[in-house]
Amino acid sequence: MATITIYVPDQDPIELALDGYEQVSIGRGPDNDIVLDHVSMSGTHAMIHNVGGNFQVQDLGSTNGTYVNGSAVTEAALANGYRIQFGSVEAVFHDETEAGSDFGASSGGSGFTSGHVAEIAEVSNRPSGYADLSPIEKVVKKNPLGQIATLVGVVAILAAIALIALSAIMKAG
Repeated sequence: MATITIYVPDQDPIELALDGYEQVSIGRGPDNDIVLDHVSMSGTHAMIHNVGGNFQVQDLGSTNGTYVNGSAVTEAALANGYRIQFGSVEAVFHDETEAGSDFGASSGGSGFTSGHVAEIAEVSNRPSGYADLSPIEKVVKKNPLGQIATLVGVVAILAAIALIALSAIMKAG
C-alpha cells in the first residue's frame, strides 16, 4: 500500500493512501485532491501519478518548486522513504509493497532495522531561490496599543487647538 505523510508547518501530520488513484493533485487551490493551505504552495503545485503501481511526482510549474530528496525536480520517480518538498511543506512517500518485495528477502528479514521509515527534521530549511509570490496578501496584525496611543494623541491635539481658539474668541469678545 502506497501512502504519503505530509508535514505542513504548525499542523498535525496528514497521512493519505494513494492506491486506487491514477493521479492526485496537490496545491493550495480548492480544486486539488489534496488541499494544503500554506503560503509556499502554489494554487496547483504538483501531481502524483500512479502508473501501474509505480509512483511519480510532477511539479506543475510551481513558484517555489518541488524537491525529491533535496534535489529540484520537474518529474521524478518515487520509492519507499523518499522525501518530497512542496515549497516549504515536507512529505514522505511510503510504499509497503515495494519495501516488502525484494528488500531484505535474502536474509529472511523485513529489511528494516527499526520501526522508523523516515524522521522529519526539526528545522525546515527553505530551498535557495525560495520566494513567496502569492497574489494573496498576508494579513498584518496591527498593534492595538499603538492605535490607541495614536487616537489619544490626536484627541489631545484637537482639544489643545479648541482651547486656543476658545481663548482667542473670549479675548476678542
